[in-house]
Amino acid sequence: MTREGELIVRLPWDGRQVHGPMVSSTRPLVAPRMFADRSPAQVIAMVPLLFSICGGAQRAAASAALAAAGAQDIAPSAADERGVVLETVQEYFWRVLIDWPQAVGRQTYATPVASVRHRIAAAARDRNGTPAFANDARMHELGTELSRIAATSIYARDPAEWLKIVDVAGLKEWARRETTLPAILTHDLLAETAGLGRSGVALMPNAAEALLETVAPAMEEPEFARAPTWNGAPMETGALSRMCSEPLVAALDALHGHAIVTRMTARLVELARLLEGLAGGRASGGPIPAIHSATLSPGAGFAAVQTARGVLLHRARLSESKVEDYGIVAPTEWNFHPHGALIEGLEKLEADDEVLLARRARLAVQALDPCVACKIEIGHA
Repeated sequence: MTREGELIVRLPWDGRQVHGPMVSSTRPLVAPRMFADRSPAQVIAMVPLLFSICGGAQRAAASAALAAAGAQDIAPSAADERGVVLETVQEYFWRVLIDWPQAVGRQTYATPVASVRHRIAAAARDRNGTPAFANDARMHELGTELSRIAATSIYARDPAEWLKIVDVAGLKEWARRETTLPAILTHDLLAETAGLGRSGVALMPNAAEALLETVAPAMEEPEFARAPTWNGAPMETGALSRMCSEPLVAALDALHGHAIVTRMTARLVELARLLEGLAGGRASGGPIPAIHSATLSPGAGFAAVQTARGVLLHRARLSESKVEDYGIVAPTEWNFHPHGALIEGLEKLEADDEVLLARRARLAVQALDPCVACKIEIGHA
């Protein structure tokens, strides 16, 4: 029942540089009619089946949007918030220990990822009839366990200690000294291609009020979800947009711009922040609430959920307790917009052989993390 499709990135290459890269998508949009005349409960049950990636976030977004629209007997909870955070944590372990090394042809490190998945799945099961995600003590215990795994496999120290690195010199020293896979990969990026994938596309503001004022009304347009814009301009969403005020990320951004190394470091920073929050018992896990919802008008609700890939948006309108209209905008549609962050980052990408070009392009794609498969096609300009 999944509706995934793929992205196709085409790179016209003259043997030295890329000129005029393009991205297209076979990813089908979920038509409003798919949910029309269904009950809110039916929609909430369907959404995770349609989207195999970030299914928990999709379900949470549907619940929040429909509750805001006035659906009865639906109320997002702290357990939903923590479920979204834990899904993001799980995704980030996968990204930094499997997808990132895979993109550059290095051996992956799957053992910690499997351990994290096992622990989160165990926490999702009820204990004595109480959902584990709603239990502060259990979340503290889980956060401590996950932090311990991250300390040995990613940061080479407690994640909270790693967050004390606040400048580029400190990051370089960490990357040079430590032997964890992310440290090695960060060292390679800083040493060889620090400006790779740089884009001038603006970062999406994190204020929920701005989304409500600018994006929620635009979601009424049927084609908005295919190539969303913010006041007519593409935006970048994800770890970089959320972590851009963190000192280390801000320092990298000032030096290298919205580049691959800045995005990858922002992912490491956000993972450390989320683990710190879980271990400290905070419901949201991090500095930005994972779920925000609002009533737009009687019968209409909006939800923004912060996922590993960026902000996920749902908009619902009810009539006589049934869904009349529904819209979804996923992070992939923002970051892989035809004029978005990926395409800007690939323009004039340099490589003197096709293998190197493909590897750099894969890394640029991975740094923006699509929720579907991505095929790279190189043509000779």
